[in-house]
Amino acid sequence: MGNRYCGACRGERGCRDCTAAARAAGYAGITEFSAEGLFQEDASQETAVLGDAASGYQSGMPEALLMAADIGTTTLGFVCADERGRVLASYGAENPQRRTAADVIGRIDAACHGAGEQLGKQIREALAEGFLFVLKRAERIFAGRSAAWERLPVRIALAGNTTMQHLLLGYPLDGMARAPFRPYSVEEVHSSFASLFSETVAYAQFPDTVREAGVFVFPCLSAFVGGDVLAGAYALSFPGIAGGAGRENGSYLLADLGTNGELLLSVSGNVYATSAAMGSAFEGGRFAYAADLFRLMADALRERAADETGLLCEPYFTEGFSGLYQEDIRTFQLAKGAVRAGIEVLCEYAGIDAGQITAVFLAGGAGRYCQTGDLLRTGFMPEEFRGKLRVVGNSCIGGLLRYLSSPGERLHCTGEVINLAERPEFEELYYRWMEFPDNVPERT
Repeated sequence: MGNRYCGACRGERGCRDCTAAARAAGYAGITEFSAEGLFQEDASQETAVLGDAASGYQSGMPEALLMAADIGTTTLGFVCADERGRVLASYGAENPQRRTAADVIGRIDAACHGAGEQLGKQIREALAEGFLFVLKRAERIFAGRSAAWERLPVRIALAGNTTMQHLLLGYPLDGMARAPFRPYSVEEVHSSFASLFSETVAYAQFPDTVREAGVFVFPCLSAFVGGDVLAGAYALSFPGIAGGAGRENGSYLLADLGTNGELLLSVSGNVYATSAAMGSAFEGGRFAYAADLFRLMADALRERAADETGLLCEPYFTEGFSGLYQEDIRTFQLAKGAVRAGIEVLCEYAGIDAGQITAVFLAGGAGRYCQTGDLLRTGFMPEEFRGKLRVVGNSCIGGLLRYLSSPGERLHCTGEVINLAERPEFEELYYRWMEFPDNVPERT
C-alpha cells in the first residue's frame, strides 16, 4: 500500500488522516504522488504505482533520489522518490512561522519590522528536518545497503507561495508590503543544499550526496501567484507552461485553495492568473478537513438549517448544526465569495464563459478528500463545472517530482496576472457569491 502516514502522527498512531488517505477514492494527494501516471482515474492503480516503488527494490537500488518540498503557509509537505518520481516516503508538518503570523500578510508585516531573519531561519530549519525525516524513512526500504544508499545522487526542488520563497531565500519583502506589490524577484533559483541549509541543526546528519546536491526553486508569477501554483500547472501539463504540450489546447482552470487561493487559467495556451484571500476556512481553522466543512455546509442548506444568506435558523443559531456554527459559515462565505468572484473575473478577462472551461482541477486544502457534489451544492463552484471537476490534492508536489524526474527540461511561463482589488466589478461579485443557492438538491 506504500507509505500512508501523515504529518500529524507520522504513522505511529493510525490517526484519521492516515486511514482516510487509504480509502479516499480518486484522491491523488501527497502520499499518492508519482511523476509517472500522476492522475490516473482508478485509485487502485495509483496505489499500485506506490507499492511497486517500495517492493521493486528487493535487491537493486534506485539510480537517484529526488526530494521535494511544498512550502505552504500553514503546512509543509515533503517526499523522497526514486529517479522516476515514484514516492518512497512522504511527510507533512506544520509551518513553524504560524507562531508569528497565520497568513502571508502578517508575515510580510513581521518581516518588514525586523523578523525577516528569524522567519527565514524557522523555515530553513523546518525544511531540513522534513527532508531528513523522509530520507531516513526511505532508507529503511534499503536496510543493509547503506553504503550504496549514501552514494546515490540527489536532486532537490522546492516551491511555495511568493512570500514563503522570499523568506526562504532571504529576499527583502518591503515591495510586497504595499501597492503595487512588487516582489524582489520572481525568477527561478538554482542554489545548493549547503548554501541554504548548512546552518541548520539537521545539516550534519545528511550524507555528502545531499549536502553537495543542487536545489531548484520554482519561479513565481507575481507577489501573490507563487511557484506552488506554477508547479501544479506544470504537473497537469497546462498549455502555456513548459511541458504542457501533452494536454489539448483547450481551456483549463487550476484552483489551488489553501490559506491563499490561487487561480490559474490556461486558454489556448495563454495563461491568466489571480489570487483570492481565503482566510482560515480550509487551513488552520476549526476543521481539520475541508471535506467535513463542505459536507456539513451542504447538509445544513439541504435541511434548511441555514438559509441562502448563510443565517442559521433556530434552534441551530444557538446550538449549532452538527458542530457547524454561525462563525464557521461566515468564514466559509468569505472564502466562497472570493473564489467565485475570482473565477468570474478571470474568465471575463480571458474572454470566455465558465461553461467553456474544459476541465477544472482542485488542489490544496480545500480539495482534501472533498466530494465534488458538495462543492456544487454549496455554490462554491459554478454549476457549469458539473462533470468537469477533478480533485488532485497536492499538485505542487506532483510538479516538483515531474521536474526532478525530467533532467534538462526548462521551465517557462509568461502570463497575465489580474489584481482583483483593481477590478471595479470584484466587490459586487464578491458579495453576490457569498450567498448560497436557495434550492439545494438531495444528496445522491
